Amino acid sequence: MAHDAEQPPALTDAEAAERIHARFPSLATARVVRLGEGTDHQAFEVAGRYVFRFPKSGEAAEHLKWEARLLAWLEPRLPLPVPDYRFLAPPAADLAVGFAGYEKLPGTPALLVVPEQLDLSDLGRRLGAFLGALHALAPAEAGALGVPADDDPELEAWSAAAVDDLRLAVEHGHVERHLAAAWEQRLRVRPTEGRGEPRLVHGDFAAEHVLVDAHGAPTGVIDWSDACVGDPARDFAGLLHWGGADMLTAALETYGAVSPAVLTRARWFAACRAVADIAFGQTQGRPEYIAAGQRALTGLGKPLPFDA
Repeated sequence: MAHDAEQPPALTDAEAAERIHARFPSLATARVVRLGEGTDHQAFEVAGRYVFRFPKSGEAAEHLKWEARLLAWLEPRLPLPVPDYRFLAPPAADLAVGFAGYEKLPGTPALLVVPEQLDLSDLGRRLGAFLGALHALAPAEAGALGVPADDDPELEAWSAAAVDDLRLAVEHGHVERHLAAAWEQRLRVRPTEGRGEPRLVHGDFAAEHVLVDAHGAPTGVIDWSDACVGDPARDFAGLLHWGGADMLTAALETYGAVSPAVLTRARWFAACRAVADIAFGQTQGRPEYIAAGQRALTGLGKPLPFDA
């Protein structure tokens, strides 16, 4: 996602609490605890039961508006829960962009669960059914809610960002230097053939955005700010990045067959995701992202069952 050249300063915990307390009287005495920070948002837990997201740019704030509309529309149409934004605050004199909050969904982000503790094939089948329902929805209806079309269909920005991320990963020793040239070549070759009709996609479907319970069953899908009408291979890439070919193969059992071109693009997107995770983990001090990216890149460096 592109970002504004100028972003409002990040909020401290006290500043976030002040804004939440002032705008929502029912939460006037609620405890506010920082959850974390991503590329586009800061997140805070409120009263132990809500998640509030503060956009870090004007563009992210616009995305949050249509994200709330989209999720209200999606909720009855999908087999897994999604956030329900009950609290919406518009921009004000003391805040350049608005913010929003939803009741926490149960579960833990799967990124924080050791993959060996999860039945990735079972998860894959459940998430394949989820993606099948999502991708079957009418793109025009999503567009009417404000969901944008993919802004990089030729993958030029994806490729450039991935090459930059790879170089950072190599610089910090997270990818071996003798592998760098081969990976850079793969990331520069953009797989634009055979895209088919654009579908409504989550856009950032990954382990950190799928919640699981103590038994490893999925309990919800969060963070829809990268949703768009675009290439379904982006969502399949999240499964390939997360659980390898076995997880993606299991997902296709419930999703249905896809073309070899879709699988080729999914593999490429997964490699982009892997180096992006490593770069994010390095710059944000998040070792779990570095480990996830390295694990994915190792798997993607080997022959896969569906390779031509």
